Order: sequence, then C-alpha cells, then structure tokens
Amino acid sequence: MLAPVKHISPLTLIQRERVLPIPGRVVARQGQAVSPTDVIAEYVLAPKYFILDIAEGLNVAPDKADKLLQCHKGDNVSKGDVVAGPAGLFQRVVRAPFSGQVKLAGDGKMLIEAFVSPVELRAGLDGTVTRIIPDWGVIIETRGALLQGVWGNGKMTYGLMQLLLESPDDELRAGQIDISVRGTIGVGGYCRDPQVLQNAAKAPVKGLILGSMSADLLPIAAKLPFPVMILDGFGQMPMNSAAYKLLNTTTKDRNVSLHAQAYQASKGERPEIVITLPVPEHIEVLLEADEFAAGQKVYLVNKSYSAQTGIIKRILSKPFKFPSGIIALAAEVSLENDELVKVPLACLESFGEKTSQETY
Repeated sequence: MLAPVKHISPLTLIQRERVLPIPGRVVARQGQAVSPTDVIAEYVLAPKYFILDIAEGLNVAPDKADKLLQCHKGDNVSKGDVVAGPAGLFQRVVRAPFSGQVKLAGDGKMLIEAFVSPVELRAGLDGTVTRIIPDWGVIIETRGALLQGVWGNGKMTYGLMQLLLESPDDELRAGQIDISVRGTIGVGGYCRDPQVLQNAAKAPVKGLILGSMSADLLPIAAKLPFPVMILDGFGQMPMNSAAYKLLNTTTKDRNVSLHAQAYQASKGERPEIVITLPVPEHIEVLLEADEFAAGQKVYLVNKSYSAQTGIIKRILSKPFKFPSGIIALAAEVSLENDELVKVPLACLESFGEKTSQETY
C-alpha cells in the first residue's frame, strides 16, 4: 500500500518547483544563488485600456483634432503629458490620465494601453536555481531541515523563528504575544483563544506556526495577513515529538522560510518550513512517495494516538478487525514509549525515509 509522506527531517536535500500561475518571463539564471526575497519570474495581468475623446476635450471637430495630436501610435506617454492641443482661445489641451503606450489615434479619439506593473514571483527560500522552466519558473535546490504540516492559509514569509513553548503539550496564551515577538515567526503549541490570533496581527508577527488549533479559529486564521501553519491537526493535541525536537535544535539564530501553502495530496504539496543548514554534499533527496514497510518511521493520525510517532515492526499479512468493528489493512507500530499498538495503514504517514522492504 502506498504511504502518504509527511517530512520531518533535520538534514536533507530539498528541491522545490516555483512557477507562475500563467506564462510570463523568467528572470533568474540557472546556477544562480537566490535568497527568499529575490524575484525569479514575473507576469503581467490583463492590460488596461482607456479611450480619450480628443475632439470633445479640445472642443473641435474630429478632423481638426487629429491635426492637433502631440503623439501617435506606438509612442510612450507619462501621466500628465500633453497628448493633444493646444486649441481655442483658452488653449485647451488633453493630458494622459496615466502612463502607457498609444495604441490607436485618429477620428478624434486616442486609445492608450496603461503600463501595468508585473506580478513578481519570489524564490521563497535560500538555495540555487538548478533548472529553468521556460516561461513558467524554476527549480530551486537547498540543503537543510524540512518540517511539513497539515494546514496552511496560503501565505509565505521568511525570518527569524521564536519558540513560545517549553513542552510539546503547552497551550499558546494571548499574553505571550506582545511586542517581543514583533517581526518574528512565532511557534506555539495548541491554540484555542481567538485573542492569540488578534494579538499576533496587532504585534505584528511575520508568521505563526502552531502544533494544533481549535477548528473554530479556522475562519480567522485563513484571513490573517501573515502565514499560519498547523503542524498536527485540529483539536487539543501535543506537538509531535519529532517536530518539537527539530524546532528546538535547529532554529536558534537562524532564518527560516515558511510556506503555508494548502495541503494538496494529489500534488504531494504540504505547508512547510525550510531551514537552510550546512549539509554534506552527498545527502539524498527524501522520498515523495513510499511503500509501507517494516522498520519505517511513521506518524500516527488516528484519534487514539494522534500526533505520535513510531516505527513499524511488521505489516499484518491479513486485514485486522479492530474493537470498533472496522476491518482494515494494518501494521504493528512501536511507539516512542515502547508501547506496541496495531494501527490501520490508512492512519499512518511515512516520514519519507528510505527503509528495507520487509513484511511478515
């Protein structure tokens, strides 16, 4: 059975595709070292046009207005430039309402296409451009720690991370969000108080990473102006030990990239944190798809053992009947406290680490 993969790795090779939503222009070069704020590609939204009635503006006939034009098809104009005139006793003129290019001029009218600033796509992480995708974007490669979650509000940021919890089961309180966290990416445990999110917006923080959150806060979190990422799920649960250990050992005085993208299982995309670190050159890329196997490190997502991690001891050869009456393919998993439990394969996620394929 194919295992869904959730990466929690302190050292790995990370390759990320950064592409535009529509075709545009790639400005990065292959082999270029980029930082999170560097523009790597850009595109222009639908152009805006404006028709000027030159004849009416000058209070003259259309044929006379054409003789008073100061610019013609193909000319660039800036906002406020005189495009026609002067005419009449009061020396009337017509000025460009915005910067653009004259597309048509004649019969007493002028069509101007406004200059529209391109929409920029930024790298989002430190790394090296390893491949150009013409008209669309790039592949960026970096080395370091990777930590993925289960929910994000679709925003991205980069900055220093500040831990706001002392143990995996800590609850983030509104009083912890003050001016001391301003401009940082705050990391907390469980959040159930909407005042926490409101204080974070007022501070303001650059981003917020939570172990878990009350589902009632979803509408608020989705609208916040900064990225919010949930590591383990909704409802009160401790932060999983692997994520807690990684955050406590690798984030001190380091900038991190937070990409709180939506979880899309079909594309293998999850909200994630990337922490660039000095990693040996020979390190391998983590698997994006995996098969359940004995010896594999897994993350439990079922209600009874939510947010716990363990090692698969064996894959059961036949479907197992659980006390609830459900019959499902299952594995025997050794939890961190050495407790041995049977868990449906549908309630397990792989860490994406290569293992020997062994079944019983």
